[in-house]
Formats: sequence, structure tokens, C-alpha cells
Amino acid sequence: MDKTLSHKSHVISATLLVSGCCIGAGMIGFPIVNALAGFIPSSLAMILCYLFATASGLLILEATLWFDKKVNLLSIVEFALGRIVKGVTWCLFLFLFYCLFIAYIDGGGEIFTGILSTLLHKTPPHFVGPLLCILFVGASSYAGARAVSGFSRIFVLGLIICYCGMVSLAVAHVSGTQLLHINWRASLATLPILLVSFGYQNLVPTLVYYAKKNVNVIRFAIFVGNLIPFLIYFLWNLTILGILPEKDPHLLASIVHKSDMITGLLEQTSESTRVLFFAKAFSFFAIFTPFMANTLAFVDFFKDGFKISAESKYDLLIYALVLLPPLVLNVFYPRLFLKALGLAGGFADVLLFGVIPAIVVWIGRYVRNIPSSYTVRGGKLLLISILVFCIGILLSR
Repeated sequence: MDKTLSHKSHVISATLLVSGCCIGAGMIGFPIVNALAGFIPSSLAMILCYLFATASGLLILEATLWFDKKVNLLSIVEFALGRIVKGVTWCLFLFLFYCLFIAYIDGGGEIFTGILSTLLHKTPPHFVGPLLCILFVGASSYAGARAVSGFSRIFVLGLIICYCGMVSLAVAHVSGTQLLHINWRASLATLPILLVSFGYQNLVPTLVYYAKKNVNVIRFAIFVGNLIPFLIYFLWNLTILGILPEKDPHLLASIVHKSDMITGLLEQTSESTRVLFFAKAFSFFAIFTPFMANTLAFVDFFKDGFKISAESKYDLLIYALVLLPPLVLNVFYPRLFLKALGLAGGFADVLLFGVIPAIVVWIGRYVRNIPSSYTVRGGKLLLISILVFCIGILLSR
């Protein structure tokens, strides 16, 4: 009985870890680009990204099971492709982190600017919002994992309440007519941000050892852990696009191009103040929940790369290295939220979690003939399909 309960606990925990990695800032960005594409094209793009994220996660699972010791994606890449490609992968991770942080600071700075504008009845200088954003996140993260965990629990609860509140209020105003808008060409722009929204793959090697190499547990966590965000995103997409007023496509495009986040879109199109309130509150939680957790992860990434001990006199310097470059970029080049998420998904994510795992598994299976306790179905056709999909996204940018 105890073993059964322990097994169920591992399944639930692993599944929620995957889901928790996905849900975040992408949700307040992809409705903007989806509005141009329309509900049907963006929903098909979402299905495609779900399948890609699931397949790439399973490939990383297969490669992780080649090893008896604990590994991460960098060590897997070094084993299969050598130190030079490992160095390239490290740089891609660095690029991915910085793109995400640029988006977090841009979005978080806009939220702080909005709060200050309401309190002071005037708009503060642009740099104030991003600066307050990194001071809040930097102080919370520097306080340690326990402090971040405490904030995260509260923020996740806020995320759930705001999501349910907004959807329940907005669903009654969904218009079927607006959902019929279709622009297949614009759907290409939705893929990079949707890929970021399904980003969990770097967690897979950790899950392998958390679940004690139980393949069934990890496969379930990947399939269902991705499916939960997919269903949340689908309802979110349906609700947001459905409440947009019927407008001329050119006018809609003009409104979309002036907005980087869902709050900006709804401020110009929604007549419900309550929906807008929940959207703003949701945006706050959706940005700062992953921002704090990723700050800790980014700091650890630098410490691991530079071989610095967990607690060292260089902590403040590492935090500055993590937060100051994206802050400076945001101060001089505002409104980078969607651009940064697009670069993260359409370049770094595609290479790190698409091209590299496919090549690594190809070499492991068909060149080195490495025995594995688990092989992803689909053979060479699946690997080629993933590579073609990735190349297509890279060339479309």
C-alpha cells in the first residue's frame, strides 16, 4: 500500500513539475500574435507545439537513460557530440536565459509602471519600472530558495484564482463570429512564443532521477504534464480571442502591433473593467512566478559553468551578471517583450530542445548503437520530422 501511494505521489509530483515549468509569461504574450492568426490557425499551431514538446522531451528521456550516473543536457551533449558542441549548447542556454529575462523585465517593468502611474497620477520615467522589477526579484531570490518557494506558493494560488476569475467572467462574452477570423500566414508568428510556452525539456534529466528511472512515470509526466498546459492555453486562447470585438482586420492589426502583452490588447478592446483587472493581476503572477525561480536557476547555471561553490563571496557579482545586462537593454530599448520571447522560442528553444536532442539520439541509436531501456517510437522518420520542423522555423524568422 505504501509503495502504491509513493508511486502515485511520484506520478503526480512529476506531472505537476512539468506543467509548472510551462505555465508562465508566454500566456500573456501569445494571445497578441494569435489574434492576428485567428482561433483555428493558432489552435492548430498549439497542437503542433504540444506534439513537438512531447516528442523532444521523450528524446531527452531516451538519451538520459543511457547513463547510470546523474547527468544534465550539457553532459549528454558532450558525450554524444563533443566539447565544442557542449560549449555551443552552453552559449545557447545563456542566450535563452537572457531572452527570457529581457521579456520578464520588460513585462514586469510595465506592470510596476502601471501601478506607480495609478498611485502617483502621472507616468514615471521609463527606467523606474524595470529597476523596481529587478530590485524586487533580486531581493527575493537573494533571500534564498525558501523565500522564493514561499512567494511562489502565494503567486501560483493568485495565478489560479485570476485565471479562473477571468475565464469565468469572459466566457459569457465570447463571440463565435470573431473566432472565425483566419490568417494562415500570420500563424507562423505564433509558433516561437507557443514553443516557449511548452518549455520544460531541461527538467527531464532531473525527472529521470526523481522518478528513479521509472519510464512509465516519466512518460506519463511528459504526456499529461504537457497536456494540462495545452488545455489551459486552449481555453485561454478561446476566451481572449472570442471576446475581441469585431473589427476590420487592418484595424485589429494596428491594435495588436501597439500591444506587447494581453493587458495592452484588452485595454484597447475590452469593455469589462473586471476582466481587465483579472488580466492585470494574472500578468503580474505569470511574470514574477517564473522570474524568481529562473533567477535562482540562472545563478546556479553561472556558478556551475564557472565552477563556483554554492555559497561564495561572488554571489552579488553573479546576481549582477544575471540581472543587469537585460535591465540595461530594457532601459535603452523598451518594448522587447514579444521580440525576446520570439527569439527564445524561435531560435534558442528550437536548437536546444529540437535540433540537438534529435541529433544526439540519432548518433546514439544509429552510429554508436548505444543500448537503452527505452526507445521513442517513430524511428528515423520522427527524428527527420523534428529536424525539418526546426529548420522550417529557423528559416521563417
